[in-house]
Amino acid sequence: MSKKKSISFSLITFVITLIITTAIAAFYLISTSNSRKERASFIADSIADRIEAEINNREYITRVYEIQIQGSNGGISESEFNTISEALFDDYLDIVDISLAKDGIVSNVFPRESSLDMGTNFFNDSRFGIYADYSKMSQVAVIIAPATLNDGKESIIITRPVFLRDGSFWGFATVTVDQSLFMSDVNLKGLAEEGYDFKLVGNNTITGENRVIVEHSDKKLEAPVGSMISTVGGDFWTLDIAPINSWMKIYEVVIVLLIALIISVLSALFMYAYMNMKANAKELEVLSYRDALTNLYNPRSYHEHMEELSKKKLPYGIIYMDLNDFKQVNDTYGHETGDGLLNITAKRLQNSIREKDRAFRIGGDEFVVVIHGTHDKKFYEGVIARMRQNVARDVVIGDITLKVSISAGYARCPEDGSKLEDVVKKADDAMYYNKRLLKARRAQESGTGSVTAKDIME
Repeated sequence: MSKKKSISFSLITFVITLIITTAIAAFYLISTSNSRKERASFIADSIADRIEAEINNREYITRVYEIQIQGSNGGISESEFNTISEALFDDYLDIVDISLAKDGIVSNVFPRESSLDMGTNFFNDSRFGIYADYSKMSQVAVIIAPATLNDGKESIIITRPVFLRDGSFWGFATVTVDQSLFMSDVNLKGLAEEGYDFKLVGNNTITGENRVIVEHSDKKLEAPVGSMISTVGGDFWTLDIAPINSWMKIYEVVIVLLIALIISVLSALFMYAYMNMKANAKELEVLSYRDALTNLYNPRSYHEHMEELSKKKLPYGIIYMDLNDFKQVNDTYGHETGDGLLNITAKRLQNSIREKDRAFRIGGDEFVVVIHGTHDKKFYEGVIARMRQNVARDVVIGDITLKVSISAGYARCPEDGSKLEDVVKKADDAMYYNKRLLKARRAQESGTGSVTAKDIME
C-alpha cells in the first residue's frame, strides 16, 4: 500500500512540477523572444531614422535648385547649374544625376552621361507621367521608388515642382539616386550580417499601391517587427525585419523543454524516494514498538505507554499473565513449537480485550494487558475469565496438540496504588499467587505433589 502511495505521490509531483516548469519555460521563451524583438525593433528604428534622414538630404538638393530658380525669377544659366550640380554631386556618391525640366521638359542634366535624355517630357514619360501631373497639381515633391533607369539599374527618383514667386509653374527639379548605393550607405544590407531577413516596402499615396523597394529574400517574414519611414510628399515606407530562421531556434525550445522535463522527473524521483524513506522510517518505528514474534507491543512500547499514563495521571489497570509450564513445552518439543504456541496465545489474548486496551509481550512467556479507564473488580475478573477461556482452546501445531492455561493477576490505579511501581508489584504478586494456587491444585489432583508436561498436554 505504501508503495502505491509513493507512486501516486510521485506521479502527482511529476504532473504538478511539469505544469510549473513548462509554464516557467514558456515564460522564459516568450520573454526571450520579446527581448529579441525589442532589440530588433531598436535596430529597425535606427535604420529607419537613417533612411528618413538621408531621403530628406537628397530631397533638399531639389530645394536648392528651387531657391536658385525662384531667386533669379526663372533664369538659371548652364554654367550656374553645372557649378551647383558639381558641388552637390561630389557630396553624395549615390547620386546618379541631377536635372531641371522647364515646363516639364528636361533642359539641364548633370552629368551629361545620365539616365535622362535631354528633351524628355515628364508629362509624357511612362515613369514620370502620373507623378508629374500629381506633383504639379498638388505643388508637393514626389518620390518614385523603385524606378528602373535606362541601364536597368534600380533607382530612387525625387522630383520637386518649382513655382515662381508669382505662383506660375516653372518646371521640375529632379535628383536620381542609385538605390543599391543608397541602401549600402544606410547599412540596410548589414541586417543580413546580423541574422535578419528584411523587407522595405513603399506606400504610394498617388497610385495607392504598396511596392517592395528592396528585400533580402522573397520569403514571407515570420512575426516581423516594423518601423515606419516618412519620405516625400506624404508617402511613407515600412521597414520590416525578422530573424532569418525564427525568433526562437528549435534547439533552444527543445533544450528548455527538456530541462523542464528533467526537473519534473527528478522531482518525481525525489518524491518517490522521500515517500519510501518516510514509509520505511514509519515501518521501522512501528517495528521498534512491536514484538517480532507475536506482533504485540514490546517492552519499550510498554514502558513508554505507562510513563505517559502516569504523567497524565489517567486511571488504568494492568493484568499480568504468563503461560503455565511453558518451559516444559520448549524442553519437550523444541523452541519452534514454543514460538508457535506464543504466537497463537498472543492472538487469542488480543482478541479477548477491547480495541482501546493494549496487549504487550514483555518477556519469554510473559504478557501484560493495560486496561484504560476506571473499572471495578468484576470487570477485571470478567476480562481474565475471557482470556482463560480463549487461551484454553486446544492448540494444534503440526501433529502436536497442546492444552494451554495461564496464570493472571491484576491491579488498578489509583485503587491499588498511585505509583506505577506499586501497581506493577501488586499485579505481579497476584499473578504468582494465582500460579501457586494452580500448581497446588494440580498436585492435589494428581496425588504426586509434582507437575509434569503431561499436565498441559493430551
